[in-house]
Amino acid sequence: MEIKSDRSLDRSRSKKILLITIGLLVSIIIIILSSSTASAETPRYLHVNSITMELDGPDATFTVDYELDIVAKIYVLFLGSGNIEPAINDIFYDFDNYKIVNVRDNYAVVIANDISYKDRDQIGNFYFHNAHDLGVRVDTFNLVFPTGITRTFNDVSSTTNTFFEDK
Repeated sequence: MEIKSDRSLDRSRSKKILLITIGLLVSIIIIILSSSTASAETPRYLHVNSITMELDGPDATFTVDYELDIVAKIYVLFLGSGNIEPAINDIFYDFDNYKIVNVRDNYAVVIANDISYKDRDQIGNFYFHNAHDLGVRVDTFNLVFPTGITRTFNDVSSTTNTFFEDK
């Protein structure tokens, strides 16, 4: 009888130690990630490799491709990628009307509305886009026009002034 009670006590202690260890690890990860977000740039745990901006009339769809450091990958594995949204919001701080539609562990999709405008004095279906700052320096920025033509810019921190004809 005494052997069984010792075993159950050992299991109970092991479970408590495991729960405390997991709690401490999660707390450490949260502290590390929250202290990284204090800078004006995107947090250190997120490196933006490229942004693709697909123009569609007055709106655009952005695909942000990024890499997470190992601590952030573990954090996302346990708690989900929704916690990356504040960093994505930091990238699009200069846009008035946008919505994050998808966040994954290595990319996010954002739709920005009313970022280009049509000049009513012009004949045709031409739109103008004024540059917007990005909250991060991007290695590669791809600008995809409605016709499918792509222009690529390297090492940028804003979208570019441009005009285009919509389909």
